[in-house]
Amino acid sequence: MKVAISCTEDKIESPIDQRFGRCAYFLIVDIEDKKIKNVKAVENQGAIQGHGAGIKAGQQLGDEGVEAVITGNLGPNATNVLDQLGIKAYHASGPAKEALDEFIKGKLGEIAEIAQPHSGMTQQKQEKSERIFFPLLEDKGMDSEISGHFGHAPFFGIYDTGTKEFKIIENKLEHTDPNKSPVDQVVEIANPTTVFAQGIGGRAIGLFAEKGITLKTGPYNTVKEVIENLDKLEDLNQSCGH
Repeated sequence: MKVAISCTEDKIESPIDQRFGRCAYFLIVDIEDKKIKNVKAVENQGAIQGHGAGIKAGQQLGDEGVEAVITGNLGPNATNVLDQLGIKAYHASGPAKEALDEFIKGKLGEIAEIAQPHSGMTQQKQEKSERIFFPLLEDKGMDSEISGHFGHAPFFGIYDTGTKEFKIIENKLEHTDPNKSPVDQVVEIANPTTVFAQGIGGRAIGLFAEKGITLKTGPYNTVKEVIENLDKLEDLNQSCGH
């Protein structure tokens, strides 16, 4: 069986790209007897398309003989192409290798909602897990106070809406790394689908948008308050000036 995974890099350890049509790479994985036999990376031809990225990406996977794809979100055009080709789509986030292991165990759910083009809204068919990333001032669990500026937060929190799990890690981002921006590092360590912030720089806003990651904000001071008001969050698209 051949499985494709949308990724930000060309390695099996890389994070899953939540974008299907605009992901940088697809990992094409051969699975036999529930074991990984071969892995190759191909550049996504849809990423260089002006329009119809999802269609081109789906056609490329069809040419590769893929039977299933693991990704984050699918637009209506990509969904139609994959349906026509008989390719099933499964939702996952985090490192590609971990998602592949879950797929082999039969623990990944099929994607059952369609992302609308040019917006962050979706046609809901069933609840899909989201990973929400927070900049934090302290390590006090769900009562942790949210930092007023993303880059200077001493801690980061990650909340999974599917499992209801929340964990906190120290901010160890390397701002002088010439090869990976802080945003690249955030995606690598947490692969969020959504970032909640009360202040964030303009460059980071642009980089998160390029990766298909939603930015949200609101008048809430703790993680618990944000989680209790997910349906009231507003889009964050203005820089704090840093």
